[in-house]
Amino acid sequence: MNGAILGGAQRLLAPLAAIPACQHPNGEADWFPPVDILEDAAEYLFRVDLPEIQAEDIRIDVERDGLCISGERPGPGRENKTCVRVERPHGHFERRFALPDDASREDIESAMQDSVLEVRVRKIRPLIQPPTPDTAPRLRLITAP
Repeated sequence: MNGAILGGAQRLLAPLAAIPACQHPNGEADWFPPVDILEDAAEYLFRVDLPEIQAEDIRIDVERDGLCISGERPGPGRENKTCVRVERPHGHFERRFALPDDASREDIESAMQDSVLEVRVRKIRPLIQPPTPDTAPRLRLITAP
């Protein structure tokens, strides 16, 4: 490949290497860990990748309308070495999620394994059950005597 073309491509792609592996800070968080949200008939499952973070350094708050997962990942400066390049995100993180109406605000469990936080939010039964074909009221035609 032509050296001028290669040099031009490297010049154009160089700014991309400087983009951190997170979203733009919102004033409260320095980085945003990736999250998968799964659902089945019984619960909502949030899986959050949190490498190098201890379970005791994670805070899970249930708010009126949602779930907040926050904590801190220490930077690379804790070792007695000079940082040549830092690409992995560090600092305070915070993720907020709106919970649907059928999500319990009280029946929530969490567990940390292999750097993945799992938060299970149980579903609650709706106050009014929709009628099924077996329970739907049937109309009867009453004729005059």
